[in-house]
Amino acid sequence: MGGIRRTRTTPWHESDRFWRIIGPANFDDERWEEAGREVEGVVALAGFAPGASVLDLACGPGRHSLELARRGFAVTGVDRTAAFLKEARRRAAAEGVAAEFVREDMRRFVRPRAFDAAILMQFSLGYFEDPRQDLAVLRLVRRSLRKGGVFVVDTLPGGYVPETCGRWARPDGSTLTVVEALRPGRDGTSLESLWEIGRGGKIRTLRFSVRLYAGEELTALLSKAGFRSVDLYADLEGAPLAPGARRMIAVARV
Repeated sequence: MGGIRRTRTTPWHESDRFWRIIGPANFDDERWEEAGREVEGVVALAGFAPGASVLDLACGPGRHSLELARRGFAVTGVDRTAAFLKEARRRAAAEGVAAEFVREDMRRFVRPRAFDAAILMQFSLGYFEDPRQDLAVLRLVRRSLRKGGVFVVDTLPGGYVPETCGRWARPDGSTLTVVEALRPGRDGTSLESLWEIGRGGKIRTLRFSVRLYAGEELTALLSKAGFRSVDLYADLEGAPLAPGARRMIAVARV
């Protein structure tokens, strides 16, 4: 009698199909315009030195990488999605901007003592089912930073209470419509998201979950990864983190 054949289900964050579908909504014109303000806040809040070498982890199509490069930083963007990196390189070439883009899973990328600074933006921490993988990522970032380096993590705070539903269409008036419903996970430490994306008469449904960390938990995780100090803020302007915050920014130093 033959054994049962088990098949591996690809996690959402490793699915090229997932990113292909969600990309146009997740990286629309408004998000690209927002990158300039976000980079300005990151540079000021963390005190990036002029011309510093910066690692942009989970860089997507390069919103922050390109903005940093325009400001004279030496940038390496890392992402696992080939289509995003292709778009990042296309935009860099069109602008004549120098930036390196590397295809790699952030659980494996490391360049010992190669960077002065690193960023992990747009709530890209907490993708993995096993929280030990989050710690592994942070340890690789720590190894990739030089002495005196700084790491900025942009995430959602534990206890985040989302809007029940949001709906929007692309600013250019095209047919893409997105309905997003967010709710706290049953365990209280995650955020479950449902996206229904309609285009050309077709509706695609995407479900995924992201782990959330309370401030003290994220501080402990970064400390365990080898960072000597961690400061927490509610936004990129440096407002103090407080209950009810809609965003959490960690600035960790080597």
